[in-house]
Amino acid sequence: MGFFSVAVDSVIVFFSAVLILAAPLIDGQVILPAAFFPPALVKFNQWYSEHYGDYLAKEKPHFFAGLIWIEIVLIWPLSFANVYGILARRRWVSTTSLTVGVSLATSMAALMAELLGSGRASQKLLQLYSPFVAFSVLAILKGVFSGSCYTVIKASHAPAARKKRA
Repeated sequence: MGFFSVAVDSVIVFFSAVLILAAPLIDGQVILPAAFFPPALVKFNQWYSEHYGDYLAKEKPHFFAGLIWIEIVLIWPLSFANVYGILARRRWVSTTSLTVGVSLATSMAALMAELLGSGRASQKLLQLYSPFVAFSVLAILKGVFSGSCYTVIKASHAPAARKKRA
């Protein structure tokens, strides 16, 4: 169980680090004007859209922009918490992992439905998004099962009640 736990934690730290970098720098270009980003980053995003055939990044449909807002407002800060929580071995990391996993799984369900249903997604694009589906499942599993490993014992610090002597 120890090796599996370390492997899952490593995957979660890696993908959280990717989200820490990609959310504001790459995905942020969907919802913010290009003037907010360095020209090299804008060119990189254009190259990515062309190379992988990411029509969502080019066309910026409203549902996609909404998913990016969720990613930046909710998933991005929790990704920092996941990295810190896993590396510092904090007990609350199961909660942040569960929250990120469920949110990302919901977003990925909408994205994959669009990509597969539209018939416009390239094989490269599907291969790029698919690992994030697996990451969301691993984050959910960590959130659900790692909390059960800990037993919390609540000790009362109040003095024991005594009967009055008559």
